[in-house]
Amino acid sequence: MPQLLNGNEAAAHAARLARVEVLASYPITPAAPVMEKITQFITEGSLKANFVRVESDHSALAAALGASMAGARSFLITNSQGLAYMSEVLYHVSGLRQPVVMAVVNRALAAPHSRFPEHGDAIAQETAGWIQFFCENNQEVLDSLLQAFRLGEDERVRLPVMVNYEGYIQSHTREVVDLPDQKVVDSFLPLVRRPVLDVENPLAVNTVASPAVYMDYKFHQDEALKRAGEVAREINAIYAGLTGRDWGGPVSGYRLEGAEIVLVTMGSLVSTARVAVDALRSAGEKAGLLKVRLFRPFPLTEIRATLKTVKAVVALDKNIVFSSGGALAREIRAGLYGHAAVPVYSYILGLGGRDVDVEDLMAIYRQVRDQRQAGAVPAPYQWYGL
Repeated sequence: MPQLLNGNEAAAHAARLARVEVLASYPITPAAPVMEKITQFITEGSLKANFVRVESDHSALAAALGASMAGARSFLITNSQGLAYMSEVLYHVSGLRQPVVMAVVNRALAAPHSRFPEHGDAIAQETAGWIQFFCENNQEVLDSLLQAFRLGEDERVRLPVMVNYEGYIQSHTREVVDLPDQKVVDSFLPLVRRPVLDVENPLAVNTVASPAVYMDYKFHQDEALKRAGEVAREINAIYAGLTGRDWGGPVSGYRLEGAEIVLVTMGSLVSTARVAVDALRSAGEKAGLLKVRLFRPFPLTEIRATLKTVKAVVALDKNIVFSSGGALAREIRAGLYGHAAVPVYSYILGLGGRDVDVEDLMAIYRQVRDQRQAGAVPAPYQWYGL
């Protein structure tokens, strides 16, 4: 059923359709409306869930972890400083292999204080062992959250999942979003309980691991995260069969046939890049686009297969890994190293909500085209729009 929803409302409806059992949350801008909408569903009786009121984002994730270990389907929302405050617990959740799902409404990190979007908050937690989706639009927010619960709970994975979408650009902007029927979601997403905690049979959890077992444990955790990419592709295909919406698995391409210079990005910038690619193609340029939907695990196989024959890659990052550049560019370079001699041009843009429009992306494309024709070696990274 189509409805006009902003990203926060889409996330709340996804939680309702997933029949979330525990919501643990602390208010934070611009994510708090998700919590407000879900509590409305609880009050109205359309969702049977427990809302845990906590004093901080750190406590919110700790509560969600405890609920998950008791066998409940757990959900929470945060961003920016709240996500940073959770950092300690992020590692506990992934290390304990609990399929908690979290919507991250991306917002720049202080200082200086910002209320506006970029991907730096999620990128700062890239080593925490969580699966990370990035969404292009509000429909993908809803669909990715539903897929996230199934992915995290899959026995081949058993890991927590972040679903990222950008503050204000998506969280407070309305688009037409199709809500699947509850029966369809129930068939796609049956509740899978695997409780660790049992009051009738107390067990010690997260005890000190000796050097004899710790490294092996982390090996298996890493293997599970790597498997998540293939499982995500399977789940996306099943979901597409039920709803008709296919998000392409870990990556998806646009106008790649014959493309020589390919823009690579993730999140809301993908939609802008599509328009830019169309305009460049109309002008006779051999432009293409690769959308990265799954940043963790990073889709190395797909990146190598798609980009190995192009003449240049333009990585567009809404984040900065200080003194290193953009995280997406770094991953692409590392993935192509030893597999293809393709130059990667790295651009940092859109930080703290700075606008990036179609003309900007076309200008970046032309800069790269001209640099390549002049034989210039790509800079480690460039700031655009200062």
